[in-house]
Amino acid sequence: MTKEEIGKSIDPNYPFVYAPTTEPTKLFFNDGTFKVGYFQFVAVSSELEKQNKYTFIEFNNAINYRDTGDEKYITTVNGNDLINVEYPAKDNVSFQSDENKIEDSDESKVPIKVPFDPNLIRIRRDPFTLGELIDKIQHNEVNFFTLFQRKDNLWDNVKQSRLIESVLLRLPLPAFYFDEIETINEITQERMTSWQVIDGLQRCSVLRNFAVNKTMLLEDLEFLKQFDGKTYDNLPRDLQRRITQSPITVYVVEKGTPDEVKFNIFKRINTGGLVLTPQEIRHALNQGLPAKFVEELSEVPEFREATCYVINSDRMEDRDFVTRFVSFYIKGPVEYEPDLDSFMTKGMASIKDTTPEYRSEMKNNFTKAMKTAIAIFGNDAFRKRQNYGDRRKPINKALFESLGVGFSKLSLADTNKLIMKSHLFKDKFIELNKDSKFIYSLSSGTGQKESVKTRFEEISRIINETINS
Repeated sequence: MTKEEIGKSIDPNYPFVYAPTTEPTKLFFNDGTFKVGYFQFVAVSSELEKQNKYTFIEFNNAINYRDTGDEKYITTVNGNDLINVEYPAKDNVSFQSDENKIEDSDESKVPIKVPFDPNLIRIRRDPFTLGELIDKIQHNEVNFFTLFQRKDNLWDNVKQSRLIESVLLRLPLPAFYFDEIETINEITQERMTSWQVIDGLQRCSVLRNFAVNKTMLLEDLEFLKQFDGKTYDNLPRDLQRRITQSPITVYVVEKGTPDEVKFNIFKRINTGGLVLTPQEIRHALNQGLPAKFVEELSEVPEFREATCYVINSDRMEDRDFVTRFVSFYIKGPVEYEPDLDSFMTKGMASIKDTTPEYRSEMKNNFTKAMKTAIAIFGNDAFRKRQNYGDRRKPINKALFESLGVGFSKLSLADTNKLIMKSHLFKDKFIELNKDSKFIYSLSSGTGQKESVKTRFEEISRIINETINS
């Protein structure tokens, strides 16, 4: 493969390998072997480039290279031996050592000190039948492109058929949960009310396939085998009626319910299938400007470098980190009231109330904070350390918040002073990590008000002491 062919496999917009790849890349060679790792640069010399050779860090060498910068871990790949480049690699590769993970912390067992008003919980239980739900699906009043679920239509035909069989056998179905939303018709400008699926997307997909689109054939039924191969229209009229008249339990979160209330509702009922992470729920609640801005910050190269490229984006872990920064940057630790999830939900929502100038400044300060972390700590940023000789620890979210916001608020002059005195700052940081109250604030009680106060105040203290020393 040529330089251009390799580059297009990585990014079709750039016909060359121009910088380090941030995701694992799989190379397939004409002898049947493959390598997984990262392209570093086009080549270490123009002579190698002429020979169609490129620098590559194999996956099992990546940690050693990032720790040491030793070029002995960089291998050379001959483009003439390549037959394909898969980017990002589909293999489930990951850094296995603890130092390339995110430290677990206890954030959930913190009581809410500012609970929402119970009167704001507006959930109604509608007496409903499958026929009424099928009617809403037929008239596009159920949103299948919901942000609270993965994808619709994931069940295979046998599993879909067994659901219909359960209905025909008069077995009760689990409850359906919907979020009532209001949209504007772009053509008529009329207000339209529809339901966004919170829980029950796959079951709604089965109803659409079988009773609305009528494309589904029943298959491999356990008790009603005489109906294998039948469509909805082929069923006897009494069985069609049994489907449409089957009672179901439907819960609807009414429109106008505040976001922080919705967040807690979704978190409590989000128990089946692939459970959504808190950040995925926040993302669903804060579509538009907040979601786009958080995504934009999560793609800042300095953020990925400062966290050693180990924060996974699949379940929005990277956006969770960014939302932590944004929430404490906008509201500040002084405004913090438990619990952390609610604070972050409000923090993300508050992005929509900021000006473009403020967001631009926040992004610049976020980038500056990540650069500062890299300059001071290298590949040890946002990790606990009690001695210089200790093994590198996992990334700690609480340190990311406090160090990130602390660095972001510095002037350029103070940033430069801090970097110049980085050894002194690291000495103070190591000493601080020996304080039991500070360590507790990073690990065991990260969502408690006192813990938030402790870590932000102590990080601010050693930053100021270093700058003013």
